[in-house]
Amino acid sequence: MRELTRRRLLSSAGVVAAAALAAEVLPRNVRRALAAGPPQRPGRLSDIKHVVILVQENRGFNHYFGTLPNVRGFSDPTAMTLSTGLSVFHQPVPTALPAPHNYFNPDGFLLPFHIDTKTTAAQMAPSLGHDWVSQHHAWNNGAMDSFVNTNGPYSVCYYERDDIPFHFALAENFTICDNYHCSVMSETWPNRLYAMTATIDPGGQNGGPVWSNSAPEAYRWKTYAEALTDAEVSWQVYQEVNNGQEYNMLEEFAVFQAAPPNSTLFKSGLRTFGAGQFEFDAANDRLPTVSWLMPTSYQSEHPDYTPAAGADYIASKIDAIAANPDVWAKTAFIITYDENDGHMDHVPPPVPPAGTPDEFLQVAGQPNWPIGAGFRVPCLIISPWTQGGWVASETFDHTSLLRFLEVLTGVTIPNITPWRRATFGDLTSAFGMPQFPSVARQLPATEPLVEAAVKQVTTLPFPPTPGPAGTHPSPNNDQVVPVQERGPKPRHRAANA
Repeated sequence: MRELTRRRLLSSAGVVAAAALAAEVLPRNVRRALAAGPPQRPGRLSDIKHVVILVQENRGFNHYFGTLPNVRGFSDPTAMTLSTGLSVFHQPVPTALPAPHNYFNPDGFLLPFHIDTKTTAAQMAPSLGHDWVSQHHAWNNGAMDSFVNTNGPYSVCYYERDDIPFHFALAENFTICDNYHCSVMSETWPNRLYAMTATIDPGGQNGGPVWSNSAPEAYRWKTYAEALTDAEVSWQVYQEVNNGQEYNMLEEFAVFQAAPPNSTLFKSGLRTFGAGQFEFDAANDRLPTVSWLMPTSYQSEHPDYTPAAGADYIASKIDAIAANPDVWAKTAFIITYDENDGHMDHVPPPVPPAGTPDEFLQVAGQPNWPIGAGFRVPCLIISPWTQGGWVASETFDHTSLLRFLEVLTGVTIPNITPWRRATFGDLTSAFGMPQFPSVARQLPATEPLVEAAVKQVTTLPFPPTPGPAGTHPSPNNDQVVPVQERGPKPRHRAANA
């Protein structure tokens, strides 16, 4: 594998303390796998026989991990300065926002603020505007200064470690990517199409362009699943009867809609399973080369569904892989999120030069805007080759998922543009086998998190926003600049591999 462009998150003191706790709180199978340690020889891509991809819903990077040590978060020294002379975290609120936000702030700006799941119903934070127009307005041609004006005050809310402990634990046990962007400045369908097909058909020749969650006609361009089928590489979409808000985009393609029930396209792409099928296949070493997981709605983490339910879903899949040591030793599990739900990010997304083919779109009377990339979203990679608490900082987007599969299988992606290939990595720089001790930070049991979340969202008040004294919904206007937890080493950027 290529030289790593990553940073360690764990200190030796933290390792000792975390290992002492791990015996009590790690899921049993994951604990056993981590205790076995990484392979003794350097890893090779050929060691990976199974790739499992889970695309969750609507969470921004800073919204989840802005306070995580050593990532490009709230303490980023390279954060841009706005035209106001203040840092990008001081999102302007120059006028009172109309309904439904009904918000103003006498400071003229709003800083990111913590929503506390222990004292409020913050597990059920609201969904924001994240359609094509809203996302481009928030981006504001790269000015990055219109998140609050577009989506209201909750666009800058964030969680801390105690709110989403399982997600933090995954990041600190394995590898997190801190420069992974969604592919489109828009909502679910366009981004999921990039994650499974590398395009939204911007030329409109095959049922597109798809810039919103709609399909006026069945799509007709070639999917990566078809390319895998042609190459006789095994794959499977694992979806239950309730597969969320039509998260499986293959259902919108004409070739899948016409597929006979006994065909690979139907059996691998459209079939539904009872709960537990993936766990059974993983434990019994029956996984295909590529697995796409489709969560149920309440487990997808889409606001206002809870992060706790998503954590429980993720934990069940990881523990199933770890139940069989042979499967654990050859499986990479990649978790990301389709888009940011309108949550503020401070890192300007890469956008192509004007006129770049198949990377601009003019729709609904709007300007000729770039399709993407969109804002950063979390990406976590769980595997023996990413164990140990690392940060991968190469620039990625959803096409990186397919390019990783392309490297592993040799099956070419039909639709990816030259600009995407030149701009985004293929995830291989996030994998490797450095020499480090087998360690395991606390990976909390997820069932109690779900139980606590249910109680919190049903009994606690909605999280307040910073606002002028004496007004609804906040009793004061004490704004503070958020900071990250301190890590063991100075933070530094990693150049693209």
